[in-house]
Amino acid sequence: MYVNLPSYTHVWVKQSFLQGPQEFLETKDANMLEAYLVGMRCTTYEPPLYEVYVPQYNACYDKVMQNAIFNKPESPDKAITLKQVAWWDCISDNPVLYRKQMMTNCRVTMQNRCNETMEGTYLFTVDYNRPYDQSAVHHNESKFWQEHKSTNYFFDNNTGVLCCGPNNKMRWFHSSLGTNNTERPPFNVFNPPQDFSHEDKYKLGYSSAFDYTFQDATNQKLGEQ
Repeated sequence: MYVNLPSYTHVWVKQSFLQGPQEFLETKDANMLEAYLVGMRCTTYEPPLYEVYVPQYNACYDKVMQNAIFNKPESPDKAITLKQVAWWDCISDNPVLYRKQMMTNCRVTMQNRCNETMEGTYLFTVDYNRPYDQSAVHHNESKFWQEHKSTNYFFDNNTGVLCCGPNNKMRWFHSSLGTNNTERPPFNVFNPPQDFSHEDKYKLGYSSAFDYTFQDATNQKLGEQ
C-alpha cells in the first residue's frame, strides 16, 4: 500500500486541501504551504494519495490528492482536477518505484483526458506488483499485460502541478537520441500469444541426471562441440 518517494523532492501544497477535502479549492489557492514529498499510498481502483512533510509545522500529512501538489509557490488561476493530472487509478495496492536511468532528466509531454498537453522533466516511475496478500486471487489489471499500466511522473512546466501518465500517452524527447520530426507511433497494445512461455509445458523433465544438461536428437549433450 505504501512506497517511499525520492527524498527531498521540494513541493508546495494547497493549504485549503489540508483543511479537509470538502474545503479544497481546485481553483487558485492564495495560501500554499512549503513541503517535501515523503511517500505514496495506493488502494486498488482509487487514485493514489501522497504523504508530505511540512517543515513549518514539523508535521506530516499522509493523504494529499495529486492535484493539490505543485513545484511552484503560487498555484495557477485555473482549476486543476484529477482528470487533468493522470490517466488511471491504481491497479494494485502494491506499488514499486524506480527511475528509468536512460531517461533521467528527459523532457516529456503528456496528452491528458481533457486534450491538454502537459510538459515537464521526467522524475520517476511507479509500477504495480501483485497484491500484498500472496494468497489472494490475482485477477486485476496488474496481472494481464494488455491491461498493465505504469505511471511516469513529472511536474508540468506551465502550472507546476504533479502529473503522471502511461507510456502510450506520453512522448520522450531524449536530448541525444530523439528526433525533431516526431511521428505518431504505429504501435498496438501487447497481447500475449497463446504459447507465451520459454518452457515446454508438456514435458516434466529432459534428463534424470542432475547436471543441468540434456541431449539433443543426435544424442550429443547440448553445448558440446
